[in-house]
Amino acid sequence: MADYDKNPSPYLQQSVADNPYRLLEWTSFLNELGSVKGKRVLDLACGDGRLTRVLAHGGAAEVLGLDVSEEMLDRAKEQNAVGQPEAFPDRITYAQVSAADDMFEMTPPADIVTAMYLFHYAQSVDELNRMCALIGRNLAPGGRFVTYTINPDYDFTSAPDDMEARIGFRYRTIDPPAHALVIKDFEVPIWQWSRLQHEQALELAGLSNIRWHPLRFPPDQRHHVVGWAWYLDNPSCIVLSAEKAG
Repeated sequence: MADYDKNPSPYLQQSVADNPYRLLEWTSFLNELGSVKGKRVLDLACGDGRLTRVLAHGGAAEVLGLDVSEEMLDRAKEQNAVGQPEAFPDRITYAQVSAADDMFEMTPPADIVTAMYLFHYAQSVDELNRMCALIGRNLAPGGRFVTYTINPDYDFTSAPDDMEARIGFRYRTIDPPAHALVIKDFEVPIWQWSRLQHEQALELAGLSNIRWHPLRFPPDQRHHVVGWAWYLDNPSCIVLSAEKAG
């Protein structure tokens, strides 16, 4: 995770770029998430807090953001300080905790756990299991988990050579399942785990009704579909959801 502490600017600039990919990313994730009004939300791998602020703006009663990067958390806290636009200091808090921590517990547990880009940072199936264990341990009965993550079916070999120019980022294959996310001179290792490995880890953590959701543009932006068919036919990311029995 070194580049998130030492060289986060390329990642942060790309994450807020005004392009069709961001529209696709946020629409797909938020549509599956649904209403968070009045809910207690735990946001894992929160980074600079972009999702925590969206959750608070959507009416979440309490949002706790966790991340391992001190630099990213500092940026999140700065943007959530009193007087900053879109700040919710009364409802958003942050803590430096790994999403694979074996001891962390939110009390009382969350109604919803979210994560935009998390599971692909698991360096082993054991670490993936521990991430899911934290999710299951911190979800209230009847609670939901929604994440935006690397697509287990993504074919890294078919990505166009100009992918970064088109979308803002690209991938470099290291030794599958190990790859790297590359944005200009920013690079971070990622791992592509199978659908079965994801599902088994979630089930082991006590979650069920596990579903994979395709990416979709909003109805009034369907004109992007033709130009983005190359990505929609082989999306590198996908939405995954699960529930904890009530």
